[in-house]
This record gives sequence, C-alpha cells and structure tokens, in this order.
Amino acid sequence: MIGKAQKGSRASGILNYCYYEKEKLSKKDLEKMSLDDVRGEIIYAQNVALDTLVDGRFDMEYLAQQFKDCAAMNSRLKDYIWHQTFSFPEHEDPSQEQLEKLALAFSKDFGFEENQLVVFKHTDKSHPHIHIVGNRINVKSVTTAKDSFSKLRTGDFCRKLELELGLTIVPNMKALLPVEERKNAFSQSKLADSIRAKIDKRISYVKTLEGMKKSLAQDGIKMYVGRGVSFLDKKTGASLKGSELGREYSLMNLEKRLAFENSLQAGSKTDSNTMKIEPPTPKQEPKPLLILDNTQTAAPNSPKRKLDGNEDDDEEERKRKRRRKLKL
Repeated sequence: MIGKAQKGSRASGILNYCYYEKEKLSKKDLEKMSLDDVRGEIIYAQNVALDTLVDGRFDMEYLAQQFKDCAAMNSRLKDYIWHQTFSFPEHEDPSQEQLEKLALAFSKDFGFEENQLVVFKHTDKSHPHIHIVGNRINVKSVTTAKDSFSKLRTGDFCRKLELELGLTIVPNMKALLPVEERKNAFSQSKLADSIRAKIDKRISYVKTLEGMKKSLAQDGIKMYVGRGVSFLDKKTGASLKGSELGREYSLMNLEKRLAFENSLQAGSKTDSNTMKIEPPTPKQEPKPLLILDNTQTAAPNSPKRKLDGNEDDDEEERKRKRRRKLKL
C-alpha cells in the first residue's frame, strides 16, 4: 500500500473529482451528469449528512457546503481540506471490512476522529485505490489534523496497516505499476541518474546556462530553457523536467549553483593576486656576554676601584682615614 497526502481549500473541486473524476464542473455540467458518470463509490463517511439527487447520485454540492460551513468557524486555516490517497497492487482487492478498518485507523492516527470525513473507492486504474477527503477543522472549530511530517507519517501508517490487515507490503510506488510501465519507470530512473551526474560534473567549470547547454549537447543531452528547464536524451527520445531530477536541478537552483561556483572561482583568483609574500627575516646571531676580569683597567680620569674587593671593606678604610685627619 502506498499513500500520498495533499492539502487544498476547494471542497467542491476535490469532492467532484473523487466522485466523477472531474474537478472543474459548472452547474450546467452537473445538471448533465448521470449515474453513468459516477467513478467513485462512497464506502465510508463520518460527521456528515449524505443526500441524493433524483437519479440516485449523491449530492456533492450539499456535501461540500457542510465542509465549508465547518471551516467558516475557523477562518485562520486556509487549506482546510486534507486529500489522502492509498493505492494497492493490481493483484490485491481489499474487502469492504478491510477498507473500513483502514479509514477508522487513519481517522484516529491523523486527528480526524471528530472531523468530517468521506472515503471514495476507485477501480478505474490497474491498481485499486481509495481517496479520503477530510476536514482538518473539527465540529468544535479546532484544527486537529496537523500536516507536519505528513509524508513520513503516511509511510509509517502504510507499513503498520499492511501488517494489521494482512495486505501486501509495498515500500516502493513503482511496484504498483504494470510490468511494462515498471520497465519504463526504471529506464527513466537510470536516465535521471545519468543526467544528474553529467550536470554535477560540469557545474564547477561551466560559467552559464548557455555553456551548460552546449556542453551537454556534446554528451547527447539536449537542454531546453524557458520558464523552466527540461532535458532530452537524443538517443532514446526520453525527456525529463529539471524538477523531476530533484530540487537542485530546477532552473532557479541551477542558476544559483552556477553563480555560487563563479563567485568561488572569482574569490580564489582575487586572493592569489593580492597575496603578499614577505621576505624572510635575517637570522640574528646572539651578542656575546661582556665578561670583566681582575686585569680590566678603569676608564681615563676615573677613580681606580678594586674589582675583587668588598664594598664594606672600602667604607671602613675611608672611616679610618677620616679619624687620622681629625687627630692631626
């Protein structure tokens, strides 16, 4: 089982899509609809009232109005519609009981226990799938269905319910495709890896998008630049949008990556041109210590002084001389 979560603000559009597989329907279009146009079977509903038209179809406008009225009690939340899909392998057809248990588990785990919720079953594709349309605002005007980490939570929920309901474990969406489509998807994946590698290799030395275009052309990849960017493999004729390669390969992010690489290279050149190399400081030899010995002579016109005597002895000698003078 594979799940996908989306948000929206048009209750009528998403409900008409799940019921008729047509999102934009005018009043005239709806009047022309019949039971033969119905594509989705309502298999579960909670906290809503269902009404039927004359021909037996459920009234989607009446249902949508209930969603709008509830959302009006909390105008701060704009994207109040939660649209969740769960797809199953083509060989698997879950029973009504299994689908109801899945809907109840989803309601509990994702915060919809007191919220409006309708579940549609589609069998128009090779693999059966269901659409869950829920109001993120509950009947008490509180936003209970938080959309943070919805992708991660959906994956964990799928693995848990596969085990609880005995469903086939399907960790990869491509496993739901028919064999031929699966081969094509694998080829597209290999092509995407090849194009990414070729772009990454050139991003460090190609200066502009035009330069990237010319360089890739030499490697068999034609690059188209308009409002977005796309790549065509000349050999197979297969093409991919930049956004399909990943966020780093969208037109805007390719331009940013090229500008960043150019700034790095420009900065490197500036640094090398302005760098000054200082000459080495000459090594200075240490000055020898001045050592005085007993034979050193005094400077001219300066009194002679013993260099090896004791200063206390000299002072005592001077005192004796003064005493002699006084006696005389």
